[in-house]
Amino acid sequence: MIRKSLLIFCALVSFLFFGCQSERIKGFIVFGKWDGVYVAKKDDPFVLNFILLSDSPLTNVTSIDFPEIAHAIDDMQYDLIEGDKYKDFQLFNIAVNLHLKEVSSTTISKITLIFDQKYKETFPIGHIKLVVGEKGIFTPQNEYVTAYPNTQFFQAKLKNISEHTIQIKRVTVENSFLQIKDIKINDKSEKQSIGANETINIYFTLAEKSERKADFYIVTPKIEYELAGKTSSSYIDPVFYGVTTLTPEKLDDMLKKN
Repeated sequence: MIRKSLLIFCALVSFLFFGCQSERIKGFIVFGKWDGVYVAKKDDPFVLNFILLSDSPLTNVTSIDFPEIAHAIDDMQYDLIEGDKYKDFQLFNIAVNLHLKEVSSTTISKITLIFDQKYKETFPIGHIKLVVGEKGIFTPQNEYVTAYPNTQFFQAKLKNISEHTIQIKRVTVENSFLQIKDIKINDKSEKQSIGANETINIYFTLAEKSERKADFYIVTPKIEYELAGKTSSSYIDPVFYGVTTLTPEKLDDMLKKN
């Protein structure tokens, strides 16, 4: 697990390895598949990592694009980071900082690599829903963990920064392949009153819904609550699952899904 301040440092720090191979325009490339719901506050970037395996060094990649949302991109920076060798393949991470224009939400499922000599190819990356949200009433306290090695659980300490007592109704996630269970707030049922400026401990477990699953997940938990008879909701900061632990089993799964 790593903290948010370390996420941009990238998940592949332990895999760094540099070598030389003959250049080709493009060989075999496969990306890990995401199931993500990523809610960012207005003016904050979406910080994304795309893990891939290639049988060529990709030194001739000149740029990237997300064709489904090209019209909505305000600014984008990326780094193509070379990782370790795995079998006959080279591991890479494309670390992206993405700012969107005035859109409330959009979805990406493809990434395009543009090579020199004007060649380009588009690859599936699963599905990531990007949402520009308002600041919620729950603020993380202490060291909020934003990256877990696997989808076993989520836990955090949150503060109700509103000036009102609220009644929590339920906690949900909006991922396609994940569901949450065993929800506890202060070690009790999720349905309870939380006072103004009160700090709570939230915990739940995660389970994949079926055999169909992604390689990596972005989870943005949503807390639904009632205030003065009106039901509202507030997103918690996004959490990344699986990207910090690239086991041989996970890499083999990526290759099999191609």
